[in-house]
Amino acid sequence: MTVSATTLPTPEEKSGLAKWFPLIVLLAAQFSTMADNSGLAISTEALIALHGASMPQIQMANAMYPLIAGAGMIAGGLIGLIIGWKRQMIIGAGMLAVGSFAAAFAPNMEVLNYGARVGSGLGACLLIPAVLANVAGIYKGKDQAIAFSAIAALVGLASAVTPLLFGFILDVASFQVAFSGLGIYCLFVMFGSMKLPTLESSPFKGKLDTIGIALAGVGLLCFVTGLLKISDWGLIKPLTDFNLLGMSPAIPTVLLGATLLKVLMVWERRFEEQGGTPLLPSSYVKNPQVVVGLVLCATIFLLFGATGFINVSYMQLVAGMSAFSSGMALCAFALGMMIGSLGAPVKLAHLTCQRICQLGFSIAATGTALMFLGFTTEGITFWQYISLTIFGTGAGLLASQASIVVTSALSEREAQQSGGIQATSRNVGQAFGVAILGSVMLFSLTGAIKSNVAEHEALSTETKQIIIEQPSLPFVSNAMAVDLMENLIADKEEQRIVIEVMAESRLQSVHYALFTLIGLMLGGLALCSKLPQRSLMKSEE
Repeated sequence: MTVSATTLPTPEEKSGLAKWFPLIVLLAAQFSTMADNSGLAISTEALIALHGASMPQIQMANAMYPLIAGAGMIAGGLIGLIIGWKRQMIIGAGMLAVGSFAAAFAPNMEVLNYGARVGSGLGACLLIPAVLANVAGIYKGKDQAIAFSAIAALVGLASAVTPLLFGFILDVASFQVAFSGLGIYCLFVMFGSMKLPTLESSPFKGKLDTIGIALAGVGLLCFVTGLLKISDWGLIKPLTDFNLLGMSPAIPTVLLGATLLKVLMVWERRFEEQGGTPLLPSSYVKNPQVVVGLVLCATIFLLFGATGFINVSYMQLVAGMSAFSSGMALCAFALGMMIGSLGAPVKLAHLTCQRICQLGFSIAATGTALMFLGFTTEGITFWQYISLTIFGTGAGLLASQASIVVTSALSEREAQQSGGIQATSRNVGQAFGVAILGSVMLFSLTGAIKSNVAEHEALSTETKQIIIEQPSLPFVSNAMAVDLMENLIADKEEQRIVIEVMAESRLQSVHYALFTLIGLMLGGLALCSKLPQRSLMKSEE
């Protein structure tokens, strides 16, 4: 006897473990994608000891995963419609496992960067959209709101837990053990994905958008690379020998990416009119709620990336905190993120989406304002833990709404496909955050040091001229500043004075970055006027 699909129990009819087991698997998958990148971020010393890695090689290792993932994420949102979201989960988790094992046993940095890291990025292209698609396809109404909120909470949790976990393993064992363990974990995720329900879908009959995939991949790769390289290459004036007609290649690279993405929009419209299945359906582009939801996704990760960059840089370089200790401090942010994202569907389901997001931006801005008390010239104070908790709570409220703003405005099939573009918006937003705040800190630091040195009466004209002629001055620790000044200035007393000026200017540059962050959140409050004026977290009638 054949059982029709309509007789099978729906998620709403299930209870307990049967109902929430798919979410456990999806959370485990989401954690694996974040653990990979976070784990490598604190492996600098391990890579130097293991492979004799240079800083440019380590920078490339950290950049390769999000670059590949971001460039291919939209395509990942389409592939699932062709091969099925369950199968895509299995393949994506398997590729992450292979990438992790390859990183663990790579013989050199070239194999690690251009083999293991590329493989992991491609795995993330498949896995992340599949996670969001399965949430949209398996759960409905309030259950879907709870599931998306749990995903958002995990983002905050993973951002704190993974540096702690990897830091501990790196300290007591080795890089190989850490990434072999991640590979084994990804295999468990792969096997768990085999137990997920198969989402009903009609057979894919459209034309594969190969030109769109190429335009999206290259366009996003150029756009994100240009953003991330502003602080390395310079904004207008080149900071290195690598230049384009005497100017920094960062902005031209961003503009090339933006141009290709504009061409993508034109191509997508024509491709859809010709009966193809586009990467970006017109239902996304023409739906104001979807567009504002994607902007909200990007904004959240912009704030997430920006505040993480500011705090980790200061904690490690100024306060002298280890990766493990920095991770412990960021637990305050993770706690707040969990409070906001999990508390929203439980306690705030009666509020409109607009009101929750207004509350989220306001709370996050308050947390940012308190960070002014958390930073000192010597390091951080207890206020930093309080401010990060408050900031995380606001970010959690925002994260509880972002994905459901998008999916609630689409059909079930379109909601599943939207996972790729949602993930892309997050990556681009995070790149924006790091690029904007990195540029503000770098350029304001250089300007502040030069200005403060020029006005200092105890410094000689020769020393002032040496500092003023530097194209840029890095954000470094006091110990690194000593080495830098010893190569520039002969007089020991003047070295000491300039180092003091650099410490004060560091704090000044962070203040400029915090002001910028608050400004971005005020822009977020303006964005809230476009959000739905109804609750998106109530059970469907």
